[in-house]
Amino acid sequence: MLSLANRRSTNFFRVRGVSARRQLTIIAVCAFASAMIGIGTPGIGFDEAATWWAANLPWSGLFRLLSHQDLNFAPYYTFMHFWMGVSDSLWWLRVPSAVGGAVGVAATAGLSRYLFGARTAWIAALLMITAYSWVRFSQEVRPYSWSLAVATLATWAFVALCDRYVRRTTAIYLALMIFLPATHLFAGMASGIHFIYAVARRDRRMAVVAACGALPTAVAALFVLGQVKQVSWLTSVTMPAAVQDLVGQSKAVWYLPVALAALIAFATYRWLAAGTVRSRTDIALFASWWVLPPVLLWCASELVTPVYTPRYVFWTLPAMVIPAAALVVRLAALGRARVAVAAGLVCLLAATLPSQISARAADGHLWAPQQFAAVMGANARPGDALVNPDFLALTLRYHLRGQHFPEPLVASPAEQEGTFMDVQVPVRFQAERLQGYSRVWILAEVLRDRPLPVGFCARQSWTSAFNIARLTLATPCP
Repeated sequence: MLSLANRRSTNFFRVRGVSARRQLTIIAVCAFASAMIGIGTPGIGFDEAATWWAANLPWSGLFRLLSHQDLNFAPYYTFMHFWMGVSDSLWWLRVPSAVGGAVGVAATAGLSRYLFGARTAWIAALLMITAYSWVRFSQEVRPYSWSLAVATLATWAFVALCDRYVRRTTAIYLALMIFLPATHLFAGMASGIHFIYAVARRDRRMAVVAACGALPTAVAALFVLGQVKQVSWLTSVTMPAAVQDLVGQSKAVWYLPVALAALIAFATYRWLAAGTVRSRTDIALFASWWVLPPVLLWCASELVTPVYTPRYVFWTLPAMVIPAAALVVRLAALGRARVAVAAGLVCLLAATLPSQISARAADGHLWAPQQFAAVMGANARPGDALVNPDFLALTLRYHLRGQHFPEPLVASPAEQEGTFMDVQVPVRFQAERLQGYSRVWILAEVLRDRPLPVGFCARQSWTSAFNIARLTLATPCP
């Protein structure tokens, strides 16, 4: 029988032996290397362009933006402002997220090792880096990878505190919980997960610690309470659609087998944890961590205002990965099942390879605005103008930086409005504003089907991957 980890009195982050430190270091380095593969290839995504634009603002413009929305991202935008001082190349902008992704995998492996041993840590790390969602958010200029990293580190600290209370670990836990809402406000729900775990263990002191951990998120929520613009674009979805989106974020070919393994682990947890001091109360941790955040956000979307989107709960991924990894290791310890388990892992890796490649493709972040920018750059002429009325504007502007295309239909730039979108002139003023321009490039979302500017007729158009955006070259109508 496999001897699993026995942690009777282990301090948080204290891994015994050089091999343990070496394991987590190797995992972090390999995860970072994986995140860096093809990191500069996908065109900039919608949210990434928002980060680039916000971090590129002068301080006065950034303060104006934060007074309207994304106030909890102030530390992130400030950091990215200085980070962009070195370079604004896309791969460079994504490096902090790659670091966050690596820390998240190492934290997942660390918690797995703490609970179930070194072999489980290896398998958990492997499962994490093969998830499409991990690749995507480790290569996206947003703090989602850091929300997973910090939430997992905080959970590791909390579990260690429940096993053995140490003041230093408490300070680390509370520091992590202070930082957590700066990565994403909804990641602060981790404190509720910790409270449920403490209650399941009947540990009143740790329930109080979890309640204290919730305070930073509560304060952050009060500051951003009136900033509805950052979720105003969301719409209500049915429960089946919400589940489908959540599964699709990591790709069904990965999510379904890992979820099935996690459910089996829950059902067989007593056998799984045989020979250790772990108990079935751990199921309360993993089940609530996995299920409650998306359910609560969906319920809030139905009862109050739409706030659900799968990436807001990306930080829950380790909740299914860790028990699934523990089950894999436990089954592999049975001689007759070892070959089948190895074959299953190989099949999973092979099945996820196409999504790993697509995540790193030119259109890996839903569409490839750099292709439209290349078309405009190759065909630009004096007298050209750009009409860019949608949120897509920022993505194209990033890839057109260094090139000047006048935007005569902008009545008030986004910087002055404190938002991410310019205010366009009314339709009745379009003809006047476009006088003197011989050609107009129009970028618009395909589904919105916006009319062309008054007095202009389409001459040629290009449609992006996934039918998301359309670039139209128009000239004055005969």
